Amino acid sequence: MEPVLNLPLVLKDCDWIVTQDPERRVLHKASIKIDDGKIIEIGQNLISSRKDETMDCHGKVMIPGLVNTHTHLAMTLLRGYADDLELKEWLEQKIWPLEKRLTPDMVYSGALLGCLEMIRTGTTCFVDMYFFMERVADTVKEAGLRGLLSHGIIDPPNKADKEKDRKKTLALLQYVKRLGEPRIRFILGPHAPYTCDQDTLLWSKEIAEKEDTIVGIHVAETRGEQAKSEDNRKARVVDYLDKIGFLSERVLAAHAVWLTKSEVKLLGERGARVAHCPVSNMKLASGGVAPVPEMWNAFVPVGLGTDGPASNNSLDMFETMKMCALIHKAYRWDPTIVPAQKVLDMATIDGAKCVRMEKMIGSLEPGKMADIVLLDLRDPNMVPVHNAGTLVSDLVYSANGFNVDTTIVNGNVLMLNRDFRTLDPSEVVQGVTKSIKDLVDQ
Repeated sequence: MEPVLNLPLVLKDCDWIVTQDPERRVLHKASIKIDDGKIIEIGQNLISSRKDETMDCHGKVMIPGLVNTHTHLAMTLLRGYADDLELKEWLEQKIWPLEKRLTPDMVYSGALLGCLEMIRTGTTCFVDMYFFMERVADTVKEAGLRGLLSHGIIDPPNKADKEKDRKKTLALLQYVKRLGEPRIRFILGPHAPYTCDQDTLLWSKEIAEKEDTIVGIHVAETRGEQAKSEDNRKARVVDYLDKIGFLSERVLAAHAVWLTKSEVKLLGERGARVAHCPVSNMKLASGGVAPVPEMWNAFVPVGLGTDGPASNNSLDMFETMKMCALIHKAYRWDPTIVPAQKVLDMATIDGAKCVRMEKMIGSLEPGKMADIVLLDLRDPNMVPVHNAGTLVSDLVYSANGFNVDTTIVNGNVLMLNRDFRTLDPSEVVQGVTKSIKDLVDQ
């Protein structure tokens, strides 16, 4: 493989640049200049110096790198293993028994495959919750992506094992600090209110505040979860989380499907954010559609997530964008309810808000990090582009991840002209093949 291109870098003469800036400008025949990992200039007729590496972007559309606000990356190993099952059976009879046999090396190979898929399909930043997360951090560093990583905390029956699980979380924190890689961030990951008790939830919040980071947690994914909460705690899930003092602007609630209007309002009042995972919710038949329009009305930042590759089964955020738009239109009988521009916002600038990084990523503006994706407009499904006004619709309804031509993170080129620069696909697949043999074929 060729080395990552050195900076400074000029991406020259893009057919279109979808900036996602506050004015949502779409620029025609424009260029962008990068230095020290940041965007320093954007516009037409930029002047290049001799030290600039120049990339011809004719025939391409440039967008901000996509932000996947919820996944379980190493579950690529379980892709296709347990499909067409109800959630309880899927977890208890298939997924959890197999996960008990996972090793750090298996997680490494599965996460590396996930990184490869995300680079290929235009995701540059992702939020991950799983096990053996030090090995996931290794893959993120190797691949060149931007990751927010948490050890998934599930309370065991006895107190001694609970302390052991907390130590794993703190060990990940120290590991990330030792890596010293700004692209990799530690976050907290209590699995859900039904798998973590009050003490664990508040411990997670305390560590998040101490480390100035966020808490990712599954919330109200199914109707059954809400029913059990009402039976056991005499409160709905969001009301319970607020009652114990857990809800805050640091909370990133994954799924948030079965919510009342009062719960949505409470999320907005507390500043919580939501990772909407429409494809996973449909595949696992959660039985409802997250009240995203109501969340917007309550000023809740909402990003998009793929969820894990075992319940999607893809990490392609373009697919998730399209499904997001379609499911809300169908559910509400309203083609205007979730427009293409708002869906693209969810995958970019709103996703960045969900992880409290909107000042760094999510749009193409001078001073922000150069997390950039180029799509090839000469692919058949991308033809024609009528004008700037239709381009965002083309991205949401016509594009897929395999239209991505080039992926850049922090100004470093991870894939150029569909050629990977940081990972060797054959080596990644070889590692996954070995892991699957050890994990499943026993």
